[in-house]
Amino acid sequence: MIPVIDGHNDLAWARRRRHALSTQQLHELVAEAHTDIPRLQAGGVGGQFWSVWVDSSLEGAAQVTATLEQIDFVHRLVQDYPEVFAFTRTSHEARTAIRQGRIASLIGVEGGAQIDNSLGVLRQYARLGARYMTLTWNHTTDWADAATDAPRHGGLSEFGRDVVREMNRIGMLVDLAHVAPSTMRDAIATSIRPVMVSHSGAAALCDHPRNVPDDVLAAIGAGGGIVMVAFVPTFLSQQRRDWHVAGEVGTPPEVTIAHVADHIEHVRAVAGVHAVGIGADYDGTDAMPTGLEDVSGYQRLLDELRRRGWSEDELQALAFRNALRVLEASDADHLAFLSGRQDRPRVLIVVNADGSGPRRLLSWLNAAGVRADVRHGAHGLPENLESYDGLVMLGGGMMPDDIEKGPWLPDERRLASEAIERDLPTLGICLGGQLLAQIAGGEVRESYGVKERGSTVITTTSDGRDDAVMSGLGSAAPLIENHQDQITVLPPDAVLLASSEGVAIQAFRIGAHVRGVQFHPEVSADDLLWWSEPTDPAPGDRPVADLVAEALRVDEQNTAACQALVRGFAQEVREAAGIRA
Repeated sequence: MIPVIDGHNDLAWARRRRHALSTQQLHELVAEAHTDIPRLQAGGVGGQFWSVWVDSSLEGAAQVTATLEQIDFVHRLVQDYPEVFAFTRTSHEARTAIRQGRIASLIGVEGGAQIDNSLGVLRQYARLGARYMTLTWNHTTDWADAATDAPRHGGLSEFGRDVVREMNRIGMLVDLAHVAPSTMRDAIATSIRPVMVSHSGAAALCDHPRNVPDDVLAAIGAGGGIVMVAFVPTFLSQQRRDWHVAGEVGTPPEVTIAHVADHIEHVRAVAGVHAVGIGADYDGTDAMPTGLEDVSGYQRLLDELRRRGWSEDELQALAFRNALRVLEASDADHLAFLSGRQDRPRVLIVVNADGSGPRRLLSWLNAAGVRADVRHGAHGLPENLESYDGLVMLGGGMMPDDIEKGPWLPDERRLASEAIERDLPTLGICLGGQLLAQIAGGEVRESYGVKERGSTVITTTSDGRDDAVMSGLGSAAPLIENHQDQITVLPPDAVLLASSEGVAIQAFRIGAHVRGVQFHPEVSADDLLWWSEPTDPAPGDRPVADLVAEALRVDEQNTAACQALVRGFAQEVREAAGIRA
């Protein structure tokens, strides 16, 4: 049975409404609810974000009080059933709980009005264990437009952007369920961490204001976030939505497991299999699809997707791995906030394509004590690197001078030139490495060269084995790649650090601290799960299934080597920050 981490369950409010927030009798069937312990276990629930929601009939301080009472309920729930639940804040704690056979219990605050316009209240929720907050509920707040209310801000107000920045700083995930598309787009542009949608559907399949448009789905996937598909019938079926809007006359159109699977597959197609999850909204709505009437039904949904051809790896990504990865990207921020140690060196990460945002690189830098600010070139880059201790430039599927695809490339080249001049710790990956080579006087092809896909052995030179960063690969390491070689001649005085069988210049160093690589330390076997067969196969192209199988065999070595490389880079960043300070 594959464990499921669900993004949204309203048990706390249901127990408030019907049982005065009592935790008693949950070890037996609770007929009037969707959720109890026997059915959680039957459904294979390995982790649950317990929603703490407050009805909008309460206002101001009363909302804060009701939120705190529900947070207290979650803590008491865990304390009263310690053999069943484990209170967890981080991905590591959640994984440990799942291995122990307990349900990892996390908290999400469902509505920005619940902070009563106070960042201090927001911080207190985080200290009590809340790891996400939905920016609005159904009503527009003083600082954010909701999907089901009249807009007042055109998205986020400036204070709303401050809320998002503070959530990034303290390690709370930004949840875009319930918010207007304009708010979604503003939040994605503001956040430097992956965002989530805890319980919504795809607008392309059902025209409900609570659902997510395709452009936002794509942006969330590109930024390493997650969209957790809800089981709410009016989100899933246009017929059911139309019946509801028309006044619910007659028998409601049936909604089934297939409808949920359709939305999951649409999110996968638009955002990537790495970006899809489950956020059912049990006990937050009355009706549920046939076959998913309560929390015991998750495995039936996974069986439906198996019948549609989903592999076990893909099902695991959907069920729990994606949620843990997104949580992990903000874990270090959250732990640093709790410990009071947040004065960390800063690295600018430049993103060049929607599908090339940082994923595990973020968590590794965080774990190494480095804070990363992520900026997509299309959204504007800083004037200079004065406030940064390091620079990372990611790939983008374009040539170094491809201004039509990347009109911001001159700005990126300017930052790269500054980094070279200052000998600032810099890691150029793929396109980023090719930019560095060209700027420093090397030669880059006018068209793509050798293509490498899947597992490739990267061999370090003697200089590479002595290099503070590249030595993380040892003498050789199998890495997982998807690139085409472009660098033909190293810049003058550059040092060759690594090669592969097909690509002579895989890594190089300029000065003491500027490095370019053509391979992808960001890529793991999980990333290959959403690769598709090339439409125009090149000689030597192998089936994706073969590439995935090979990548899975070397993934542990790949991850260890890439993490060691990033640790070495982070150490140089920390040292540079000390010099700057």
